[in-house]
Amino acid sequence: MANKAVIAYLVRPAEGGIKSHLLTLLSGLDRTRFEPIVICPPDTSLRREVEQAGCKAIPLELVGELNPAKDLRAVVRLRRILRRVKPDILHIHSAKAGLVGRLAAASPRHPRIVLTMHSFVFDERVGWLKRVIVAWVERRLSRLTDRIIAVSRALRDELVSQMGLSPDKITVIPNGITFREIHKSGGSGLRVGTVSRLAPQKGVDNFIRAAALVRKKFPSAKFTIIGDGPFREALEALADELGVRDSVEFLGFQPDAPSIVAAFDVFALASTWETFGLTLVEALSQQVPVVAFRVGGIPEIIDGSTTGLLAEPGDVEDLAAKICRLLDDKELAARIARDGCEFVRSRFSSDRMVTETQNLYASLVSQADTQAPSRAGQERTCE
Repeated sequence: MANKAVIAYLVRPAEGGIKSHLLTLLSGLDRTRFEPIVICPPDTSLRREVEQAGCKAIPLELVGELNPAKDLRAVVRLRRILRRVKPDILHIHSAKAGLVGRLAAASPRHPRIVLTMHSFVFDERVGWLKRVIVAWVERRLSRLTDRIIAVSRALRDELVSQMGLSPDKITVIPNGITFREIHKSGGSGLRVGTVSRLAPQKGVDNFIRAAALVRKKFPSAKFTIIGDGPFREALEALADELGVRDSVEFLGFQPDAPSIVAAFDVFALASTWETFGLTLVEALSQQVPVVAFRVGGIPEIIDGSTTGLLAEPGDVEDLAAKICRLLDDKELAARIARDGCEFVRSRFSSDRMVTETQNLYASLVSQADTQAPSRAGQERTCE
Protein backbone atom coordinates (compact mmCIF):
# COMPACT_ATOMS: atom_id res chain seq x y z
CA MET A 1 0.00 0.00 0.00
CA ALA A 2 2.44 2.64 -1.27
CA ASN A 3 -0.22 5.38 -1.46
CA LYS A 4 -2.72 6.23 1.20
CA ALA A 5 -5.96 4.32 0.87
CA VAL A 6 -9.05 6.50 0.93
CA ILE A 7 -11.70 5.22 3.35
CA ALA A 8 -15.15 6.77 2.95
CA TYR A 9 -17.41 6.30 5.97
CA LEU A 10 -21.17 6.43 5.45
CA VAL A 11 -23.26 7.11 8.55
CA ARG A 12 -26.95 7.80 9.11
CA PRO A 13 -28.06 10.30 11.80
CA ALA A 14 -26.32 8.87 14.85
CA GLU A 15 -25.80 9.55 18.52
CA GLY A 16 -24.67 7.18 21.21
CA GLY A 17 -22.94 3.94 20.24
CA ILE A 18 -22.48 4.42 16.48
CA LYS A 19 -21.21 7.98 16.88
CA SER A 20 -18.83 6.99 19.67
CA HIS A 21 -17.58 4.00 17.66
CA LEU A 22 -16.84 6.08 14.56
CA LEU A 23 -15.11 8.91 16.44
CA THR A 24 -12.97 6.37 18.31
CA LEU A 25 -12.02 4.72 15.02
CA LEU A 26 -11.16 8.05 13.38
CA SER A 27 -9.06 9.20 16.33
CA GLY A 28 -6.89 6.08 16.19
CA LEU A 29 -6.67 5.64 12.41
CA ASP A 30 -3.14 5.69 11.01
CA ARG A 31 -3.28 8.78 8.77
CA THR A 32 0.01 7.84 7.10
CA ARG A 33 -1.75 4.78 5.63
CA PHE A 34 -5.40 5.81 5.40
CA GLU A 35 -7.23 9.00 4.42
CA PRO A 36 -10.69 9.12 6.03
CA ILE A 37 -13.67 10.98 4.59
CA VAL A 38 -17.02 10.91 6.39
CA ILE A 39 -20.29 11.14 4.49
CA CYS A 40 -23.03 12.03 6.96
CA PRO A 41 -26.13 14.18 7.46
CA PRO A 42 -25.47 17.94 7.67
CA ASP A 43 -26.20 20.10 10.72
CA THR A 44 -25.47 17.30 13.19
CA SER A 45 -23.15 17.03 16.15
CA LEU A 46 -21.49 14.09 14.40
CA ARG A 47 -20.43 16.22 11.42
CA ARG A 48 -19.13 18.98 13.71
CA GLU A 49 -17.10 16.53 15.79
CA VAL A 50 -15.75 14.78 12.69
CA GLU A 51 -14.46 18.09 11.38
CA GLN A 52 -13.03 19.00 14.78
CA ALA A 53 -11.10 15.72 14.60
CA GLY A 54 -9.44 16.97 11.41
CA CYS A 55 -11.40 14.75 9.04
CA LYS A 56 -13.17 15.80 5.84
CA ALA A 57 -16.95 15.62 5.98
CA ILE A 58 -19.32 15.57 3.01
CA PRO A 59 -22.99 16.32 3.71
CA LEU A 60 -25.65 13.83 2.63
CA GLU A 61 -29.30 13.95 3.61
CA LEU A 62 -29.78 10.44 4.98
CA VAL A 63 -32.70 9.76 7.32
CA GLY A 64 -32.71 7.06 9.97
CA GLU A 65 -36.05 5.47 9.15
CA LEU A 66 -37.14 3.92 5.87
CA ASN A 67 -38.42 6.59 3.48
CA PRO A 68 -38.49 5.47 -0.18
CA ALA A 69 -38.51 8.98 -1.70
CA LYS A 70 -35.73 10.37 0.50
CA ASP A 71 -33.75 7.15 0.31
CA LEU A 72 -33.82 7.19 -3.50
CA ARG A 73 -32.58 10.79 -3.55
CA ALA A 74 -29.81 9.79 -1.13
CA VAL A 75 -28.79 6.89 -3.41
CA VAL A 76 -28.50 9.21 -6.44
CA ARG A 77 -26.61 11.85 -4.50
CA LEU A 78 -24.26 9.33 -2.90
CA ARG A 79 -23.50 7.77 -6.28
CA ARG A 80 -22.28 11.17 -7.50
CA ILE A 81 -20.16 11.64 -4.38
CA LEU A 82 -18.52 8.24 -4.78
CA ARG A 83 -17.69 8.96 -8.42
CA ARG A 84 -15.87 12.12 -7.36
CA VAL A 85 -14.15 10.82 -4.23
CA LYS A 86 -13.24 7.41 -5.70
CA PRO A 87 -12.64 5.72 -2.32
CA ASP A 88 -10.71 2.48 -2.06
CA ILE A 89 -13.13 1.31 0.63
CA LEU A 90 -16.65 2.40 1.51
CA HIS A 91 -17.18 1.59 5.18
CA ILE A 92 -20.88 1.74 6.01
CA HIS A 93 -22.30 1.82 9.54
CA SER A 94 -25.74 0.30 10.35
CA ALA A 95 -28.31 -1.58 8.29
CA LYS A 96 -30.19 1.52 7.07
CA ALA A 97 -27.04 3.20 5.74
CA GLY A 98 -26.13 -0.22 4.36
CA LEU A 99 -29.21 -0.21 2.15
CA VAL A 100 -28.51 3.23 0.66
CA GLY A 101 -24.75 2.78 0.49
CA ARG A 102 -24.69 -0.54 -1.32
CA LEU A 103 -27.35 0.48 -3.84
CA ALA A 104 -25.37 3.64 -4.61
CA ALA A 105 -22.06 1.80 -4.91
CA ALA A 106 -23.37 -0.92 -7.21
CA SER A 107 -21.29 -0.60 -10.38
CA PRO A 108 -18.59 -2.61 -12.19
CA ARG A 109 -15.87 -0.48 -10.54
CA HIS A 110 -17.37 -0.04 -7.10
CA PRO A 111 -15.05 0.31 -4.11
CA ARG A 112 -14.51 -2.47 -1.63
CA ILE A 113 -17.48 -2.39 0.72
CA VAL A 114 -17.37 -3.00 4.47
CA LEU A 115 -20.57 -2.94 6.55
CA THR A 116 -20.45 -2.69 10.34
CA MET A 117 -23.61 -3.91 12.04
CA HIS A 118 -23.99 -2.32 15.45
CA SER A 119 -27.24 -3.84 16.64
CA PHE A 120 -29.62 -6.72 16.19
CA VAL A 121 -31.87 -6.24 13.17
CA PHE A 122 -34.83 -8.01 14.75
CA ASP A 123 -36.47 -7.88 18.13
CA GLU A 124 -39.65 -9.37 19.54
CA ARG A 125 -41.76 -6.60 17.98
CA VAL A 126 -40.81 -7.49 14.39
CA GLY A 127 -43.37 -9.70 12.66
CA TRP A 128 -42.49 -12.76 10.59
CA LEU A 129 -43.34 -11.15 7.22
CA LYS A 130 -40.98 -8.22 7.82
CA ARG A 131 -38.30 -10.65 8.96
CA VAL A 132 -38.60 -12.64 5.73
CA ILE A 133 -38.48 -9.53 3.53
CA VAL A 134 -35.56 -7.89 5.36
CA ALA A 135 -33.56 -11.12 5.38
CA TRP A 136 -34.18 -11.62 1.63
CA VAL A 137 -33.03 -8.08 0.84
CA GLU A 138 -29.96 -8.37 3.06
CA ARG A 139 -28.87 -11.65 1.47
CA ARG A 140 -28.91 -10.00 -1.94
CA LEU A 141 -27.15 -6.86 -0.76
CA SER A 142 -24.50 -9.05 0.87
CA ARG A 143 -23.39 -10.02 -2.63
CA LEU A 144 -22.19 -6.43 -3.00
CA THR A 145 -20.44 -6.54 0.36
CA ASP A 146 -16.83 -7.61 0.74
CA ARG A 147 -16.90 -7.87 4.54
CA ILE A 148 -19.46 -7.53 7.31
CA ILE A 149 -18.20 -6.56 10.76
CA ALA A 150 -20.27 -7.69 13.76
CA VAL A 151 -19.54 -6.03 17.10
CA SER A 152 -20.22 -9.25 19.03
CA ARG A 153 -20.38 -12.99 18.48
CA ALA A 154 -24.07 -12.90 19.38
CA LEU A 155 -24.73 -10.47 16.54
CA ARG A 156 -22.74 -12.64 14.14
CA ASP A 157 -24.84 -15.66 15.14
CA GLU A 158 -28.05 -13.72 14.48
CA LEU A 159 -26.87 -12.58 11.06
CA VAL A 160 -26.17 -16.21 10.17
CA SER A 161 -29.23 -17.88 11.72
CA GLN A 162 -31.94 -15.28 11.08
CA MET A 163 -30.63 -13.39 8.05
CA GLY A 164 -29.12 -16.38 6.28
CA LEU A 165 -25.75 -14.67 5.71
CA SER A 166 -22.59 -16.67 5.16
CA PRO A 167 -20.42 -16.89 8.29
CA ASP A 168 -17.36 -16.75 6.04
CA LYS A 169 -18.23 -13.15 5.13
CA ILE A 170 -18.54 -11.96 8.75
CA THR A 171 -15.69 -10.76 10.96
CA VAL A 172 -16.24 -10.13 14.67
CA ILE A 173 -14.50 -6.97 15.89
CA PRO A 174 -15.84 -6.07 19.35
CA ASN A 175 -16.31 -2.44 20.30
CA GLY A 176 -13.45 -0.75 22.08
CA ILE A 177 -13.02 2.33 24.25
CA THR A 178 -10.18 4.58 25.28
CA PHE A 179 -9.55 3.87 28.93
CA ARG A 180 -8.73 6.62 31.37
CA GLU A 181 -8.11 6.84 35.06
CA ILE A 182 -10.79 8.60 37.10
CA HIS A 183 -10.26 9.57 40.69
CA LYS A 184 -12.92 7.89 42.80
CA SER A 185 -14.43 10.30 45.29
CA GLY A 186 -15.79 8.77 48.46
CA GLY A 187 -19.57 8.97 48.30
CA SER A 188 -22.05 8.85 51.14
CA GLY A 189 -24.38 5.87 51.35
CA LEU A 190 -25.02 3.13 48.81
CA ARG A 191 -25.49 4.06 45.16
CA VAL A 192 -26.67 1.86 42.30
CA GLY A 193 -26.74 3.30 38.79
CA THR A 194 -27.18 2.71 35.10
CA VAL A 195 -26.42 4.47 31.82
CA SER A 196 -28.96 3.94 29.09
CA ARG A 197 -31.10 5.55 26.44
CA LEU A 198 -34.61 5.86 27.89
CA ALA A 199 -36.34 3.68 25.32
CA PRO A 200 -38.50 0.56 25.92
CA GLN A 201 -35.94 -2.07 24.82
CA LYS A 202 -33.36 -0.70 27.27
CA GLY A 203 -35.40 -2.01 30.20
CA VAL A 204 -34.94 0.99 32.49
CA ASP A 205 -38.41 0.23 33.85
CA ASN A 206 -36.95 -3.08 35.06
CA PHE A 207 -34.12 -1.15 36.73
CA ILE A 208 -36.69 0.97 38.62
CA ARG A 209 -38.74 -2.09 39.61
CA ALA A 210 -35.55 -3.73 40.88
CA ALA A 211 -34.75 -0.53 42.80
CA ALA A 212 -38.06 -0.82 44.65
CA LEU A 213 -37.13 -4.38 45.70
CA VAL A 214 -33.58 -3.44 46.71
CA ARG A 215 -34.94 -0.63 48.87
CA LYS A 216 -36.70 -3.22 51.03
CA LYS A 217 -33.33 -4.58 52.15
CA PHE A 218 -31.30 -1.36 51.84
CA PRO A 219 -33.71 1.50 52.65
CA SER A 220 -31.03 4.18 52.32
CA ALA A 221 -29.83 3.10 48.85
CA LYS A 222 -29.96 5.67 46.06
CA PHE A 223 -30.42 4.96 42.36
CA THR A 224 -29.06 7.03 39.47
CA ILE A 225 -30.20 6.93 35.85
CA ILE A 226 -27.94 8.60 33.27
CA GLY A 227 -29.41 9.09 29.82
CA ASP A 228 -32.42 10.55 28.08
CA GLY A 229 -35.04 9.48 25.60
CA PRO A 230 -38.73 9.29 24.75
CA PHE A 231 -39.57 7.02 27.69
CA ARG A 232 -38.44 9.44 30.41
CA GLU A 233 -41.85 10.77 31.43
CA ALA A 234 -43.27 7.25 31.70
CA LEU A 235 -40.28 6.12 33.78
CA GLU A 236 -40.65 9.02 36.18
CA ALA A 237 -44.34 8.14 36.56
CA LEU A 238 -43.38 4.52 37.29
CA ALA A 239 -40.97 5.63 40.02
CA ASP A 240 -43.81 7.66 41.57
CA GLU A 241 -46.17 4.70 41.31
CA LEU A 242 -43.70 2.37 43.05
CA GLY A 243 -43.00 4.91 45.78
CA VAL A 244 -39.28 5.26 45.03
CA ARG A 245 -39.22 8.64 43.28
CA ASP A 246 -37.40 10.19 46.23
CA SER A 247 -34.50 7.75 45.84
CA VAL A 248 -34.27 7.64 42.03
CA GLU A 249 -32.54 10.52 40.26
CA PHE A 250 -32.81 11.13 36.52
CA LEU A 251 -29.68 12.98 35.42
CA GLY A 252 -30.42 13.02 31.69
CA PHE A 253 -27.56 13.01 29.20
CA GLN A 254 -24.18 13.59 30.81
CA PRO A 255 -21.14 14.30 28.59
CA ASP A 256 -18.79 12.82 31.18
CA ALA A 257 -20.89 9.90 32.38
CA PRO A 258 -17.86 7.71 33.32
CA SER A 259 -16.87 10.18 36.04
CA ILE A 260 -20.30 9.73 37.65
CA VAL A 261 -20.31 5.95 37.13
CA ALA A 262 -16.95 5.65 38.90
CA ALA A 263 -18.69 6.58 42.17
CA PHE A 264 -21.35 3.84 41.93
CA ASP A 265 -21.24 0.88 44.30
CA VAL A 266 -22.98 -1.26 41.66
CA PHE A 267 -23.70 -0.71 37.97
CA ALA A 268 -26.83 -2.48 36.68
CA LEU A 269 -27.90 -2.89 33.05
CA ALA A 270 -31.47 -4.07 32.59
CA SER A 271 -31.71 -4.18 28.78
CA THR A 272 -34.15 -6.76 27.40
CA TRP A 273 -31.82 -7.16 24.39
CA GLU A 274 -28.34 -5.80 23.87
CA THR A 275 -25.91 -6.39 21.03
CA PHE A 276 -22.79 -5.70 23.05
CA GLY A 277 -23.11 -3.63 26.24
CA LEU A 278 -20.43 -0.94 26.00
CA THR A 279 -21.60 0.72 29.23
CA LEU A 280 -20.65 -2.47 31.09
CA VAL A 281 -17.11 -2.18 29.72
CA GLU A 282 -16.95 1.46 30.79
CA ALA A 283 -18.17 0.66 34.32
CA LEU A 284 -15.81 -2.29 34.79
CA SER A 285 -12.89 -0.24 33.47
CA GLN A 286 -13.43 2.01 36.51
CA GLN A 287 -13.58 -1.00 38.85
CA VAL A 288 -17.31 -0.81 39.44
CA PRO A 289 -18.94 -4.26 39.87
CA VAL A 290 -21.75 -4.96 37.40
CA VAL A 291 -25.02 -6.86 37.09
CA ALA A 292 -26.99 -7.41 33.87
CA PHE A 293 -29.54 -9.68 32.26
CA ARG A 294 -28.15 -12.67 30.38
CA VAL A 295 -29.11 -11.40 26.89
CA GLY A 296 -27.42 -10.82 23.52
CA GLY A 297 -23.71 -10.11 23.66
CA ILE A 298 -23.61 -9.33 27.39
CA PRO A 299 -22.23 -12.78 28.39
CA GLU A 300 -19.22 -12.00 26.18
CA ILE A 301 -18.31 -9.29 28.71
CA ILE A 302 -19.51 -10.66 32.05
CA ASP A 303 -19.50 -14.36 32.83
CA GLY A 304 -21.85 -14.51 35.82
CA SER A 305 -19.21 -14.99 38.52
CA THR A 306 -15.75 -13.56 37.77
CA THR A 307 -16.34 -10.41 35.72
CA GLY A 308 -19.91 -9.67 36.76
CA LEU A 309 -23.20 -11.22 37.82
CA LEU A 310 -25.90 -12.30 35.37
CA ALA A 311 -29.64 -12.33 36.05
CA GLU A 312 -32.17 -14.34 34.10
CA PRO A 313 -33.67 -12.29 31.22
CA GLY A 314 -36.59 -10.15 32.34
CA ASP A 315 -36.54 -11.52 35.91
CA VAL A 316 -36.66 -8.35 38.02
CA GLU A 317 -36.53 -10.27 41.30
CA ASP A 318 -33.34 -12.02 40.18
CA LEU A 319 -31.83 -8.69 39.08
CA ALA A 320 -32.63 -7.15 42.46
CA ALA A 321 -31.22 -10.19 44.29
CA LYS A 322 -27.94 -9.92 42.35
CA ILE A 323 -27.68 -6.20 43.15
CA CYS A 324 -28.32 -6.92 46.85
CA ARG A 325 -25.68 -9.63 46.80
CA LEU A 326 -23.02 -7.17 45.63
CA LEU A 327 -24.14 -4.50 48.09
CA ASP A 328 -24.06 -7.04 50.91
CA ASP A 329 -20.83 -8.88 50.04
CA LYS A 330 -18.06 -6.29 49.83
CA GLU A 331 -15.39 -8.92 49.22
CA LEU A 332 -17.25 -10.36 46.24
CA ALA A 333 -17.92 -6.88 44.84
CA ALA A 334 -14.24 -5.93 45.15
CA ARG A 335 -13.10 -9.14 43.46
CA ILE A 336 -15.51 -8.71 40.54
CA ALA A 337 -14.49 -5.07 40.20
CA ARG A 338 -10.80 -6.01 40.09
CA ASP A 339 -11.08 -9.06 37.81
CA GLY A 340 -13.65 -7.40 35.55
CA CYS A 341 -11.47 -4.35 35.13
CA GLU A 342 -8.47 -6.45 34.18
CA PHE A 343 -10.55 -8.44 31.69
CA VAL A 344 -12.16 -5.53 29.81
CA ARG A 345 -8.94 -3.54 29.65
CA SER A 346 -7.21 -6.51 28.05
CA ARG A 347 -10.02 -7.30 25.57
CA PHE A 348 -11.94 -4.14 24.69
CA SER A 349 -9.43 -1.33 24.14
CA SER A 350 -9.81 1.20 21.33
CA ASP A 351 -6.27 0.34 20.17
CA ARG A 352 -7.30 -3.28 19.60
CA MET A 353 -10.46 -2.26 17.74
CA VAL A 354 -8.60 0.18 15.49
CA THR A 355 -5.77 -2.28 14.77
CA GLU A 356 -8.15 -5.09 13.77
CA THR A 357 -10.14 -2.72 11.55
CA GLN A 358 -7.00 -1.37 9.87
CA ASN A 359 -5.79 -4.91 9.23
CA LEU A 360 -9.08 -5.62 7.48
CA TYR A 361 -8.70 -2.48 5.34
CA ALA A 362 -5.15 -3.44 4.37
CA SER A 363 -6.25 -6.94 3.39
CA LEU A 364 -9.07 -5.62 1.17
CA VAL A 365 -6.89 -3.00 -0.50
CA SER A 366 -4.23 -5.63 -1.15
CA GLN A 367 -6.83 -7.89 -2.77
CA ALA A 368 -8.03 -5.01 -4.95
CA ASP A 369 -4.47 -4.27 -6.08
CA THR A 370 -4.01 -7.85 -7.28
CA GLN A 371 -7.40 -8.04 -9.03
CA ALA A 372 -7.57 -4.69 -10.85
CA PRO A 373 -5.26 -2.22 -12.61
CA SER A 374 -3.62 0.32 -10.35
CA ARG A 375 -5.75 3.37 -9.65
CA ALA A 376 -2.77 5.50 -8.75
CA GLY A 377 -2.97 8.95 -10.20
CA GLN A 378 -6.74 9.08 -10.30
CA GLU A 379 -7.89 12.46 -9.08
CA ARG A 380 -9.89 12.44 -5.88
CA THR A 381 -11.85 15.50 -4.93
CA CYS A 382 -14.54 16.20 -2.40
CA GLU A 383 -16.94 18.98 -1.77
